[in-house]
Amino acid sequence: MSRRPGREVALVTDSTAGLGPLAAELGCEVVPLALQIGGRLYREGPELSSAAFYRLLGEAGAPPATLPPDVDEFARVYEPLLATHEHVLSLHLSGVLSQTVARAREAVARLGAGDRIRVVDSGLAGAALGLLCVEARARLDRGATPAQAEAAVARIAAATRIYFSVYSLDFLYLGGRLERVRGSGSPLAEDRPILSLESGRLALVERVIGETTRVERTIELVEREFGAGEPLVAAVTHAGERGRAAAARLEQILAANGAGVDVRLSSPLGPVLCAHTGFDVCGIAVYPRRLSAIEPAADRERS
Repeated sequence: MSRRPGREVALVTDSTAGLGPLAAELGCEVVPLALQIGGRLYREGPELSSAAFYRLLGEAGAPPATLPPDVDEFARVYEPLLATHEHVLSLHLSGVLSQTVARAREAVARLGAGDRIRVVDSGLAGAALGLLCVEARARLDRGATPAQAEAAVARIAAATRIYFSVYSLDFLYLGGRLERVRGSGSPLAEDRPILSLESGRLALVERVIGETTRVERTIELVEREFGAGEPLVAAVTHAGERGRAAAARLEQILAANGAGVDVRLSSPLGPVLCAHTGFDVCGIAVYPRRLSAIEPAADRERS
């Protein structure tokens, strides 16, 4: 059987991308991160789904610890790919948030793979990383070289803006992913912090009151960043019942108001990231359509 164009370049990411069944369609290998819950180690995806994790997190007496893949695991993924592909493009979550990308680079050095494996620190996480994998595959399938695909996804990653709301900042504080802001006062019961990911680091944008307000404010932040008329490509993510409801409302508003936001990926937040954010997450990642190689949804529906 002949290969599809571009499939001589293998694609690899980590489990925080939340690709699920889409990974097989993309021909993308997924290296799992791990969580330690109640003294037991689980690998994200193969051994712990989002639904099972939500249940375990509710029962756990302490916040779970998250662990990057070890060098051996990356080597086990890369070795067979090098035997069947000329090149590997490996896209991963922010190196500020995790040692995952550092472990990937250690594995490349151990294998002596040189520039046959290109490891990319996306500076992103979650569905934003998943959508970046879709963009990479779209370019590779059109004949882009690994270097060209890497440069293209780097431009997209730099232009991507992420906004997400959480129920509480406690998980982020406990996990050391966010510095405490002094003098911010005690949050109200209906307070919803909105955060962003800037240069790979988490930052608190503002606090709003109520479920409806956080959705509307997220849309306002996107419009403020890109302008009301800029066509955008987006990924939406969520965790927990309220987060899923908020994400659904977010997508409904975007579809109804003619904002030109093409939501191409909508997925639950995986266990590793949810361990740091807690439940009740609603988020969006957006970048300009002009940078995208993905066929617009409207064009696909007409064809």
